[in-house]
Amino acid sequence: DSDFSGTAESSAETVRTRATDAAHYIQVTFTLGSKYGVNANSGLIPLDSVRAGEGSFFDSAAVSHKCLEWTGADGASFARQGVFTSRLNQTCAPAAAMCASPTAIPDSFVSFNVPLGVDFFNEPSDTLSENVFVDIVISAVDNDASGTPNAGDDP
Repeated sequence: DSDFSGTAESSAETVRTRATDAAHYIQVTFTLGSKYGVNANSGLIPLDSVRAGEGSFFDSAAVSHKCLEWTGADGASFARQGVFTSRLNQTCAPAAAMCASPTAIPDSFVSFNVPLGVDFFNEPSDTLSENVFVDIVISAVDNDASGTPNAGDDP
């Protein structure tokens, strides 16, 4: 960054550092065909299916059930959730709801936020060590299906 506030056009390099912790999350977006709807039993994205983590490749990534941790389900806990939430509540932060499975998809566009953690990305990296992997299940119903496959009918 250059500072041109002086009377002469000289520049001074400044380093910006953040004094507070950062809340890192990832937003997963996709479209779902208009013939599909939200599964009333499990929701569109079952929260126990959401896993995320970082690593070089998915097979070796350190993934965890981020939404179970976020909601406190099964006794799990999200590290420093209060700090994370306070960062999202700042006026300069987006109003992003974490782990909120859509209850309707009128425009076929789905957006889902997965909390990664406070200072999840410690340092910039030019290697593959900072890849983020997200694994979720989409539980949609085919609104055009005539049968009930679970009862043995043809779909």
